Amino acid sequence: MIVTAHAHEIEANAELFDQMYQLRARQFKDRRDWQVHVENGREKDVFDTMNPLYVCVTTDDHKLLASLRLLPTTGPHMLSDVFPEVMGRAGIVRNPLVIESSRFCVDTQAMKGSGTGGVNIVTRELLMGLFQTAKGAGMTHVISVYDVFMERILRRSGCPFERLGPIVKYDGLKTVAGMCEASDEVIATISSKHPITAARAATF
Repeated sequence: MIVTAHAHEIEANAELFDQMYQLRARQFKDRRDWQVHVENGREKDVFDTMNPLYVCVTTDDHKLLASLRLLPTTGPHMLSDVFPEVMGRAGIVRNPLVIESSRFCVDTQAMKGSGTGGVNIVTRELLMGLFQTAKGAGMTHVISVYDVFMERILRRSGCPFERLGPIVKYDGLKTVAGMCEASDEVIATISSKHPITAARAATF
């Protein structure tokens, strides 16, 4: 199940947000050893104070399986304020129709099932939520920064992110910036590669 909520809606989504911050700490700090700030077992940064929109995948009983964060590129965002080098000659994106996705996080221990191309089922669900949410908000493109391993997963999932600049190493991790159209075609491609939605489509 896809759930979306802005940061200012924390009272109505307190348990979900708390699960999200804990999952981010486990995945980014404990598992990947990224240079992130963790306090009381929860990972947050300054961008979480800017009323981002969160997209989450949950079970029917509200257990968090995956999440990501969306920020407008017209204000502070990670590609402009933390990773500008990966934009290269393209320069910083400032466009009301382009939204940034960051803090892409999947609980791989809770959900180990893989679908087409060996991509985690929940990963595909989160990507569908990302592009459906972006398009529903009137966005034309999604921009993001990710490592080259994640780039391969995105491509196998049906998200044709286009590199915007060079590969840059941050803490030894090869990192790139990419942009992808938020379109019905991209959503349909992700959906066709998702084992559940593809099976539903085959019954009609």
